[in-house]
Amino acid sequence: MKLKFSAKFYWGAAFIIFSLILGQVTKVIFLLALNEGIISWSMVIVYVLTWPMLVIGAWWMGKEYADKLQKYFRYKYYHKYVVEGTKKAAGIAKARTVVARTRAKEKAAKMRVNVNHRKEQFKGKLKRRNNSKLK
Repeated sequence: MKLKFSAKFYWGAAFIIFSLILGQVTKVIFLLALNEGIISWSMVIVYVLTWPMLVIGAWWMGKEYADKLQKYFRYKYYHKYVVEGTKKAAGIAKARTVVARTRAKEKAAKMRVNVNHRKEQFKGKLKRRNNSKLK
């Protein structure tokens, strides 16, 4: 499964990773600086701002990934490959049938030659026997 993504997909991934890292850092700083009001409130604001980043990143990344994967869940995609595979298998079977038919015809021709040759030998023996009985 070969998937190529746009820059928006990678920016979405970067937003998600940056949001998670920034969220963890602000949580740690918030818990360490509980006594200082300005730092704790600024960490709460930064933490709240990381959520939209996470949502935007997930939206960009998820939408593009879903669009890329969606074709694999459609009947048309698999139908196309089944038709191609069936045509390929039918072509191979036809070619092998021609080869098998040719070999069978060659063997039948050899057998006819052998049978005709044996008939001729047998007729010759019959003639000799019949001639010897008549005398």
